[in-house]
Amino acid sequence: MTGIKDVAKAAGVSVSTVSYVLSGKRAISGKTADKVMEVVRKLEYTPDASAQKMRGLRNRILAVSEPIRGDINEAKYNAYFLYTAWQAKNAGYDVLLLTGENAVDDIQRVTRSNMVDGVLLLDVVEDDDRVAQVDSYDKPCVAIGYPADRGDCACVDIDFAAAGTLAMDYLYKRGHRDVLLLRDNERDYERRSGYVVALRRHMLDRAHELGVRVVESGKNEAGRFDAAAFVRDLKAMDPRPTAIVNQADAAVVNMVVQELDDAGLKVPDDISLLSVGTFFENDLVRRPVTEIPVMPKLLCAKAVGLLLSAVEDGRRISASGELISPVMQDHGSVATVIPSVASTSDATGSPSPHTSPRKKRT
Repeated sequence: MTGIKDVAKAAGVSVSTVSYVLSGKRAISGKTADKVMEVVRKLEYTPDASAQKMRGLRNRILAVSEPIRGDINEAKYNAYFLYTAWQAKNAGYDVLLLTGENAVDDIQRVTRSNMVDGVLLLDVVEDDDRVAQVDSYDKPCVAIGYPADRGDCACVDIDFAAAGTLAMDYLYKRGHRDVLLLRDNERDYERRSGYVVALRRHMLDRAHELGVRVVESGKNEAGRFDAAAFVRDLKAMDPRPTAIVNQADAAVVNMVVQELDDAGLKVPDDISLLSVGTFFENDLVRRPVTEIPVMPKLLCAKAVGLLLSAVEDGRRISASGELISPVMQDHGSVATVIPSVASTSDATGSPSPHTSPRKKRT
Protein backbone atom coordinates (compact mmCIF):
# COMPACT_ATOMS: atom_id res chain seq x y z
CA MET A 1 0.00 0.00 0.00
CA THR A 2 1.42 3.37 -1.02
CA GLY A 3 2.31 5.66 1.88
CA ILE A 4 3.33 9.26 2.27
CA LYS A 5 7.03 8.25 2.42
CA ASP A 6 6.70 6.66 -1.01
CA VAL A 7 5.27 9.89 -2.40
CA ALA A 8 8.04 11.95 -0.80
CA LYS A 9 10.76 9.67 -2.20
CA ALA A 10 9.32 9.63 -5.71
CA ALA A 11 8.87 13.42 -5.71
CA GLY A 12 12.31 14.04 -4.22
CA VAL A 13 10.97 16.07 -1.30
CA SER A 14 10.54 15.62 2.42
CA VAL A 15 7.55 13.92 4.04
CA SER A 16 6.63 17.23 5.68
CA THR A 17 6.55 18.94 2.27
CA VAL A 18 4.11 16.32 0.97
CA SER A 19 2.01 16.82 4.07
CA TYR A 20 1.95 20.60 3.60
CA VAL A 21 0.98 20.28 -0.07
CA LEU A 22 -1.92 17.98 0.80
CA SER A 23 -3.11 19.88 3.85
CA GLY A 24 -2.55 23.43 2.65
CA LYS A 25 -1.32 24.35 6.12
CA ARG A 26 1.84 26.01 4.76
CA ALA A 27 2.62 27.76 1.46
CA ILE A 28 4.60 25.58 -0.95
CA SER A 29 5.89 26.79 -4.32
CA GLY A 30 3.65 26.03 -7.25
CA LYS A 31 6.37 24.04 -9.01
CA THR A 32 6.92 21.79 -6.00
CA ALA A 33 3.19 21.39 -5.32
CA ASP A 34 2.56 20.40 -8.95
CA LYS A 35 5.37 17.84 -8.75
CA VAL A 36 3.97 16.33 -5.56
CA MET A 37 0.42 16.16 -6.95
CA GLU A 38 1.69 14.50 -10.13
CA VAL A 39 3.28 11.75 -8.01
CA VAL A 40 0.13 11.48 -5.84
CA ARG A 41 -1.92 10.81 -8.97
CA LYS A 42 0.64 8.44 -10.46
CA LEU A 43 0.92 6.37 -7.29
CA GLU A 44 -2.81 6.69 -6.58
CA TYR A 45 -2.00 7.75 -3.05
CA THR A 46 -4.88 8.56 -0.72
CA PRO A 47 -3.94 10.28 2.57
CA ASP A 48 -4.94 8.58 5.77
CA ALA A 49 -8.15 9.88 7.25
CA SER A 50 -7.58 12.43 9.98
CA ALA A 51 -8.27 11.59 13.59
CA GLN A 52 -11.30 13.83 13.31
CA LYS A 53 -12.67 11.76 10.46
CA MET A 54 -11.93 8.54 12.31
CA ARG A 55 -14.10 9.79 15.16
CA GLY A 56 -16.91 10.38 12.66
CA LEU A 57 -16.73 14.18 13.04
CA ARG A 58 -16.78 16.82 10.31
CA ASN A 59 -14.64 19.88 9.75
CA ARG A 60 -17.75 21.90 8.88
CA ILE A 61 -16.01 23.45 5.91
CA LEU A 62 -17.24 23.43 2.30
CA ALA A 63 -14.89 24.02 -0.61
CA VAL A 64 -16.09 26.35 -3.37
CA SER A 65 -14.21 25.98 -6.64
CA GLU A 66 -14.39 29.09 -8.81
CA PRO A 67 -11.16 29.85 -10.71
CA ILE A 68 -10.54 33.59 -11.01
CA ARG A 69 -10.05 34.89 -14.54
CA GLY A 70 -9.11 38.36 -15.67
CA ASP A 71 -12.43 38.92 -17.46
CA ILE A 72 -14.88 37.75 -14.78
CA ASN A 73 -18.25 39.41 -14.36
CA GLU A 74 -17.74 40.74 -10.85
CA ALA A 75 -21.43 41.24 -10.07
CA LYS A 76 -22.30 37.60 -10.80
CA TYR A 77 -19.07 36.23 -9.32
CA ASN A 78 -19.56 38.08 -6.05
CA ALA A 79 -23.24 37.15 -5.87
CA TYR A 80 -22.66 33.42 -6.24
CA PHE A 81 -19.88 33.35 -3.68
CA LEU A 82 -21.75 35.56 -1.23
CA TYR A 83 -24.95 33.51 -1.39
CA THR A 84 -22.99 30.25 -1.09
CA ALA A 85 -21.17 31.55 1.98
CA TRP A 86 -24.46 32.81 3.39
CA GLN A 87 -26.18 29.45 2.99
CA ALA A 88 -23.19 27.63 4.47
CA LYS A 89 -23.03 30.01 7.43
CA ASN A 90 -26.72 29.51 8.18
CA ALA A 91 -26.05 25.76 8.33
CA GLY A 92 -23.03 26.20 10.60
CA TYR A 93 -20.33 25.75 7.94
CA ASP A 94 -17.42 27.88 6.77
CA VAL A 95 -16.34 28.19 3.14
CA LEU A 96 -12.92 27.62 1.60
CA LEU A 97 -12.66 29.42 -1.76
CA LEU A 98 -10.44 27.69 -4.34
CA THR A 99 -9.48 30.12 -7.09
CA GLY A 100 -6.42 28.57 -8.75
CA GLU A 101 -6.22 27.55 -12.39
CA ASN A 102 -5.31 23.94 -11.49
CA ALA A 103 -8.78 23.44 -10.08
CA VAL A 104 -8.85 19.63 -10.06
CA ASP A 105 -5.56 19.45 -8.16
CA ASP A 106 -6.83 21.99 -5.64
CA ILE A 107 -10.02 20.04 -5.05
CA GLN A 108 -8.18 16.73 -4.71
CA ARG A 109 -5.75 18.28 -2.24
CA VAL A 110 -8.41 19.60 0.13
CA THR A 111 -10.70 16.59 -0.14
CA ARG A 112 -8.11 13.84 0.17
CA SER A 113 -6.57 15.54 3.22
CA ASN A 114 -10.03 15.83 4.81
CA MET A 115 -9.82 19.61 5.02
CA VAL A 116 -13.39 19.95 3.72
CA ASP A 117 -16.62 17.99 3.95
CA GLY A 118 -17.95 18.70 0.46
CA VAL A 119 -17.35 20.63 -2.76
CA LEU A 120 -19.42 23.13 -4.72
CA LEU A 121 -18.44 23.91 -8.32
CA LEU A 122 -19.18 27.35 -9.79
CA ASP A 123 -18.59 28.77 -13.27
CA VAL A 124 -19.08 25.40 -14.96
CA VAL A 125 -18.16 25.04 -18.65
CA GLU A 126 -19.59 22.51 -21.11
CA ASP A 127 -16.54 20.21 -20.92
CA ASP A 128 -15.54 20.76 -17.31
CA ASP A 129 -12.54 18.81 -16.00
CA ARG A 130 -13.74 19.30 -12.43
CA VAL A 131 -16.97 17.50 -13.24
CA ALA A 132 -15.19 14.74 -15.14
CA GLN A 133 -12.96 14.04 -12.13
CA VAL A 134 -15.73 14.08 -9.51
CA ASP A 135 -15.18 10.43 -8.58
CA SER A 136 -11.63 11.24 -7.44
CA TYR A 137 -12.63 13.70 -4.70
CA ASP A 138 -13.74 11.24 -1.98
CA LYS A 139 -16.27 13.87 -0.92
CA PRO A 140 -19.76 14.77 -2.16
CA CYS A 141 -19.80 17.37 -4.90
CA VAL A 142 -22.50 19.58 -6.47
CA ALA A 143 -22.15 21.79 -9.55
CA ILE A 144 -24.17 24.90 -10.25
CA GLY A 145 -24.45 24.35 -13.97
CA TYR A 146 -25.14 21.49 -16.40
CA PRO A 147 -22.09 20.48 -18.48
CA ALA A 148 -22.48 18.49 -21.68
CA ASP A 149 -21.56 15.31 -19.79
CA ARG A 150 -22.17 15.52 -16.06
CA GLY A 151 -21.37 11.88 -15.34
CA ASP A 152 -21.85 11.21 -11.63
CA CYS A 153 -21.82 14.87 -10.60
CA ALA A 154 -24.94 16.28 -8.98
CA CYS A 155 -26.06 19.43 -10.81
CA VAL A 156 -28.42 22.34 -10.20
CA ASP A 157 -29.12 25.06 -12.74
CA ILE A 158 -31.71 27.20 -14.47
CA ASP A 159 -33.47 25.51 -17.38
CA PHE A 160 -31.79 27.54 -20.11
CA ALA A 161 -33.59 25.65 -22.87
CA ALA A 162 -36.82 26.98 -21.37
CA ALA A 163 -35.22 30.42 -20.93
CA GLY A 164 -34.33 30.62 -24.61
CA THR A 165 -37.87 29.63 -25.56
CA LEU A 166 -39.37 32.09 -23.08
CA ALA A 167 -37.29 34.96 -24.47
CA MET A 168 -38.24 34.42 -28.10
CA ASP A 169 -41.89 33.65 -27.36
CA TYR A 170 -42.12 36.83 -25.29
CA LEU A 171 -40.81 38.95 -28.17
CA TYR A 172 -42.82 37.11 -30.81
CA LYS A 173 -46.09 37.66 -28.94
CA ARG A 174 -45.29 41.37 -28.89
CA GLY A 175 -44.88 41.48 -32.65
CA HIS A 176 -41.08 41.39 -32.96
CA ARG A 177 -39.90 39.53 -36.05
CA ASP A 178 -36.41 41.02 -36.46
CA VAL A 179 -34.06 41.12 -33.48
CA LEU A 180 -30.40 41.85 -32.86
CA LEU A 181 -28.47 39.60 -30.45
CA LEU A 182 -25.94 41.50 -28.37
CA ARG A 183 -23.34 38.86 -27.59
CA ASP A 184 -21.77 38.21 -24.21
CA ASN A 185 -18.04 38.58 -23.55
CA GLU A 186 -16.43 36.59 -26.36
CA ARG A 187 -14.17 34.69 -23.95
CA ASP A 188 -17.27 33.08 -22.45
CA TYR A 189 -18.17 31.56 -25.82
CA GLU A 190 -14.57 30.51 -26.51
CA ARG A 191 -14.15 28.66 -23.25
CA ARG A 192 -17.70 27.29 -23.67
CA SER A 193 -19.23 28.65 -20.51
CA GLY A 194 -22.15 26.30 -20.04
CA TYR A 195 -25.13 28.60 -19.64
CA VAL A 196 -23.87 31.25 -22.11
CA VAL A 197 -23.42 28.76 -24.95
CA ALA A 198 -26.62 26.82 -24.19
CA LEU A 199 -28.75 29.94 -23.90
CA ARG A 200 -27.56 31.36 -27.22
CA ARG A 201 -28.17 28.02 -28.95
CA HIS A 202 -31.67 27.61 -27.58
CA MET A 203 -32.65 31.20 -28.41
CA LEU A 204 -31.51 30.77 -32.01
CA ASP A 205 -33.29 27.42 -32.31
CA ARG A 206 -36.56 28.84 -31.01
CA ALA A 207 -36.26 31.93 -33.21
CA HIS A 208 -35.84 29.69 -36.25
CA GLU A 209 -38.98 27.74 -35.30
CA LEU A 210 -40.97 30.97 -35.00
CA GLY A 211 -39.59 32.55 -38.16
CA VAL A 212 -37.91 35.35 -36.24
CA ARG A 213 -34.80 36.72 -37.92
CA VAL A 214 -31.81 37.05 -35.56
CA VAL A 215 -28.73 39.03 -36.49
CA GLU A 216 -25.79 38.70 -34.11
CA SER A 217 -23.56 41.55 -33.08
CA GLY A 218 -19.85 41.51 -33.76
CA LYS A 219 -17.52 40.03 -31.18
CA ASN A 220 -17.78 41.61 -27.75
CA GLU A 221 -14.18 41.61 -26.52
CA ALA A 222 -13.87 42.35 -22.79
CA GLY A 223 -13.11 46.03 -22.24
CA ARG A 224 -13.09 46.81 -25.96
CA PHE A 225 -16.75 46.83 -26.95
CA ASP A 226 -17.55 49.55 -29.52
CA ALA A 227 -21.07 50.65 -28.63
CA ALA A 228 -21.06 53.43 -31.23
CA ALA A 229 -20.32 50.94 -34.02
CA PHE A 230 -23.00 48.62 -32.66
CA VAL A 231 -25.65 51.34 -32.89
CA ARG A 232 -24.45 52.48 -36.33
CA ASP A 233 -24.76 48.91 -37.60
CA LEU A 234 -28.21 48.64 -36.04
CA LYS A 235 -29.44 51.79 -37.76
CA ALA A 236 -28.04 50.64 -41.12
CA MET A 237 -29.85 47.29 -41.12
CA ASP A 238 -32.73 46.88 -43.55
CA PRO A 239 -35.11 45.95 -42.13
CA ARG A 240 -34.02 47.46 -38.86
CA PRO A 241 -34.45 45.17 -35.83
CA THR A 242 -37.22 46.18 -33.47
CA ALA A 243 -35.61 44.58 -30.43
CA ILE A 244 -32.21 43.89 -28.92
CA VAL A 245 -31.74 40.61 -27.05
CA ASN A 246 -28.84 41.06 -24.68
CA GLN A 247 -26.43 38.55 -23.16
CA ALA A 248 -23.77 41.11 -22.17
CA ASP A 249 -23.11 42.67 -18.78
CA ALA A 250 -24.49 45.93 -17.40
CA ALA A 251 -21.47 48.01 -18.43
CA VAL A 252 -22.01 47.09 -22.10
CA VAL A 253 -25.78 47.64 -21.85
CA ASN A 254 -25.22 51.09 -20.34
CA MET A 255 -22.94 52.07 -23.23
CA VAL A 256 -25.47 50.83 -25.78
CA VAL A 257 -28.37 52.70 -24.14
CA GLN A 258 -26.27 55.89 -24.07
CA GLU A 259 -25.39 55.52 -27.76
CA LEU A 260 -29.03 54.85 -28.62
CA ASP A 261 -30.02 58.03 -26.78
CA ASP A 262 -27.36 60.01 -28.64
CA ALA A 263 -28.69 58.61 -31.92
CA GLY A 264 -32.24 59.66 -31.04
CA LEU A 265 -33.48 56.11 -30.37
CA LYS A 266 -35.36 55.66 -27.13
CA VAL A 267 -35.99 52.40 -25.24
CA PRO A 268 -38.66 51.06 -25.67
CA ASP A 269 -40.35 53.67 -27.92
CA ASP A 270 -37.95 53.18 -30.83
CA ILE A 271 -36.34 49.88 -29.96
CA SER A 272 -37.02 47.25 -27.32
CA LEU A 273 -34.43 45.71 -25.02
CA LEU A 274 -34.64 42.27 -23.41
CA SER A 275 -31.76 40.89 -21.34
CA VAL A 276 -31.41 37.13 -20.88
CA GLY A 277 -29.11 35.16 -18.57
CA THR A 278 -27.84 38.29 -16.86
CA PHE A 279 -27.90 39.57 -13.29
CA PHE A 280 -28.64 43.29 -13.06
CA GLU A 281 -29.79 43.23 -9.44
CA ASN A 282 -26.33 44.21 -8.19
CA ASP A 283 -25.42 46.36 -11.19
CA LEU A 284 -26.27 49.98 -11.93
CA VAL A 285 -28.09 50.12 -15.25
CA ARG A 286 -29.04 53.42 -16.87
CA ARG A 287 -32.67 52.39 -17.06
CA PRO A 288 -34.69 49.37 -15.86
CA VAL A 289 -34.34 46.48 -18.30
CA THR A 290 -36.79 43.62 -18.75
CA GLU A 291 -34.77 40.56 -17.84
CA ILE A 292 -34.75 36.77 -17.62
CA PRO A 293 -32.05 36.66 -14.95
CA VAL A 294 -29.80 34.04 -13.51
CA MET A 295 -30.86 33.49 -9.92
CA PRO A 296 -27.76 33.07 -7.72
CA LYS A 297 -29.60 33.21 -4.40
CA LEU A 298 -32.02 30.42 -5.33
CA LEU A 299 -29.39 28.31 -7.10
CA CYS A 300 -26.95 28.53 -4.18
CA ALA A 301 -29.68 27.62 -1.70
CA LYS A 302 -30.61 24.56 -3.77
CA ALA A 303 -27.00 23.50 -4.31
CA VAL A 304 -25.85 23.92 -0.71
CA GLY A 305 -28.97 22.15 0.54
CA LEU A 306 -28.31 19.21 -1.78
CA LEU A 307 -24.64 19.07 -0.78
CA LEU A 308 -25.42 19.10 2.94
CA SER A 309 -27.97 16.30 2.49
CA ALA A 310 -25.01 14.16 1.42
CA VAL A 311 -22.59 15.49 4.03
CA GLU A 312 -24.90 15.26 7.04
CA ASP A 313 -27.43 12.59 6.11
CA GLY A 314 -25.29 10.37 3.90
CA ARG A 315 -27.68 10.77 0.98
CA ARG A 316 -26.34 9.51 -2.34
CA ILE A 317 -26.59 12.50 -4.66
CA SER A 318 -24.44 11.46 -7.65
CA ALA A 319 -27.49 10.97 -9.87
CA SER A 320 -29.26 14.11 -8.65
CA GLY A 321 -30.15 16.97 -10.93
CA GLU A 322 -32.56 19.87 -10.84
CA LEU A 323 -33.49 22.43 -13.47
CA ILE A 324 -35.23 25.54 -12.19
CA SER A 325 -37.85 27.28 -14.36
CA PRO A 326 -36.77 30.71 -15.63
CA VAL A 327 -38.70 33.84 -14.69
CA MET A 328 -39.52 36.99 -16.67
CA GLN A 329 -38.98 40.27 -14.82
CA ASP A 330 -40.89 42.92 -16.77
CA HIS A 331 -39.38 46.37 -16.28
CA GLY A 332 -41.02 48.07 -19.26
CA SER A 333 -38.17 47.97 -21.79
CA VAL A 334 -40.06 45.84 -24.35
CA ALA A 335 -42.78 47.50 -26.42
CA THR A 336 -45.49 45.84 -28.48
CA VAL A 337 -45.20 46.41 -32.25
CA ILE A 338 -47.38 45.58 -35.22
CA PRO A 339 -45.50 42.83 -37.06
CA SER A 340 -44.59 43.35 -40.70
CA VAL A 341 -46.76 41.89 -43.42
CA ALA A 342 -43.92 39.68 -44.66
CA SER A 343 -41.57 37.79 -42.40
CA THR A 344 -38.42 35.78 -42.89
CA SER A 345 -38.30 32.04 -42.48
CA ASP A 346 -34.55 31.87 -41.90
CA ALA A 347 -33.84 32.99 -38.35
CA THR A 348 -30.11 33.45 -38.88
CA GLY A 349 -29.77 34.12 -42.61
CA SER A 350 -29.94 37.24 -44.74
CA PRO A 351 -32.97 39.45 -44.27
CA SER A 352 -35.81 39.45 -46.74
CA PRO A 353 -37.17 42.89 -47.72
CA HIS A 354 -40.40 43.74 -45.94
CA THR A 355 -42.18 46.67 -44.41
CA SER A 356 -40.69 47.80 -41.12
CA PRO A 357 -42.97 47.14 -38.12
CA ARG A 358 -44.82 50.01 -36.53
CA LYS A 359 -45.29 50.41 -32.81
CA LYS A 360 -48.76 49.44 -31.73
CA ARG A 361 -50.66 52.09 -29.89
CA THR A 362 -52.02 50.96 -26.54
